[in-house]
Amino acid sequence: MTSQPAEDRIVVLESFADPITAHLAKSRLEAEQIPCFLTNENLVSLNRLYGPATGGVRLHVREQDVAAALEVLRYETVPMTASHADDEHAESDILHCPRCNSTDVAFGPATRNTYSFPMLMLSVLLGYPLRGKRYHCFHCRHEFKRSEAVNE
Repeated sequence: MTSQPAEDRIVVLESFADPITAHLAKSRLEAEQIPCFLTNENLVSLNRLYGPATGGVRLHVREQDVAAALEVLRYETVPMTASHADDEHAESDILHCPRCNSTDVAFGPATRNTYSFPMLMLSVLLGYPLRGKRYHCFHCRHEFKRSEAVNE
């Protein structure tokens, strides 16, 4: 059995929960002329429940390109909502996470239990969980209300 030289070895740089985020990272690396490819993309696309079991969508690079690829993706955040640069109020309306001060936040259904008593009763009657909406930080996974957010 022969050992491959370091410049020919392929390593997993990062694993992503969804194919869209993986493609954004792959496109960023390709724009910087770093060759890369994805695996498990179709499996995770077909059924999201397979993602954690298979390690998610994996981004592979050559071992010699790991440092450069990490530097390219280091500060890259994937926005979950569209922002308008033309909007004069856009800068003042940016919310920051109260825990980590990240701007990678979005408003939507809460992932943790945020039941009030009426919502809990309605959920039991319908047999379907009805959850409130909160802001979610994709950096530290903290959920918070707008009143807790840091406006800058």
